[in-house]
Amino acid sequence: MSPDSKSPLSSMLNMLHTIWLFTANDIKSIVLPETAFGIFTALSGPLLTSNPSVHVNDVLSRLPQVLLWNWANLLLFDVANQRLPASVVEDAVNKAWRPLPSGRISELAARRLLLGILPATFIVSWFLGGMHETVAMMALTWMYNDLAGSDELYIIRNAINALGFMCYSSGSAAVAVGHGEHDLNSRAYQWIALVGAVVFSTLSMQDMPDIPGDRTKGRKTLPLVHPEIVARWAIGVPVFIWSVYLSVYWELHVDQQIIFGAVVAVGAVLAARVIFMRGIQADKGSWKMWCAWTGFLYALPMIKNCGHLVW
Repeated sequence: MSPDSKSPLSSMLNMLHTIWLFTANDIKSIVLPETAFGIFTALSGPLLTSNPSVHVNDVLSRLPQVLLWNWANLLLFDVANQRLPASVVEDAVNKAWRPLPSGRISELAARRLLLGILPATFIVSWFLGGMHETVAMMALTWMYNDLAGSDELYIIRNAINALGFMCYSSGSAAVAVGHGEHDLNSRAYQWIALVGAVVFSTLSMQDMPDIPGDRTKGRKTLPLVHPEIVARWAIGVPVFIWSVYLSVYWELHVDQQIIFGAVVAVGAVLAARVIFMRGIQADKGSWKMWCAWTGFLYALPMIKNCGHLVW
């Protein structure tokens, strides 16, 4: 057997690792926070769902399903995005470890992989729920990637991303409450709309550490269109405002003053980081904190209505 030969098991493990690498960078920004959104929404009971009495163990038993739904939909988007020639050029600068720039997979193989992922994602959503959201995200994926919406002015790019986050949030919640068992109520959709507004106004945080690659691709991100100091304040100020507003929206300043103070404090720290801490490594840290901050915000309705939970 030649040194380059691989056993079937080795080849399969290598392919699984390649598939994982497509999504690895977005686990912290999509899969974990949006899974948390779904679980927290389900645990909010009658505040956001048709379930009058929530059993915590029932909701937590759906955690693997919510994770799978998010990861499957993310994989679809990431392969569709990263297979494009312009994305390979960008990733060679910002994320050279990804499957295509690192040479783990060819553009042809990535296209064929996508042909299999599409029906697989439909099947996942058919059985777990969130089918409407999956279909909507496929349309958004087409707009973002194939129609180059990601290369338009950051306002358009952020709008597409915000709609995508809303789909992840809605789909995650639909799976978490139990497909065919319970539904989201009107206030849940108001909450999802607020999540979209948060993402639209603050997601440019992810562009701060990616300036070199975005410049190579010719993107019109916030920090490339405006002076850096303007971009930083344009991100930091909304972060703090949303931290205060959403805490008041859920009336935590009345019922949960300690949580209210914690949310505002986290928002203030993140805003200060974005504005005053410069450099790629500092911005990568701020981006990770942004991901955790969104997860913190997603928990607010559950905290507001935690008295109804049954173990």
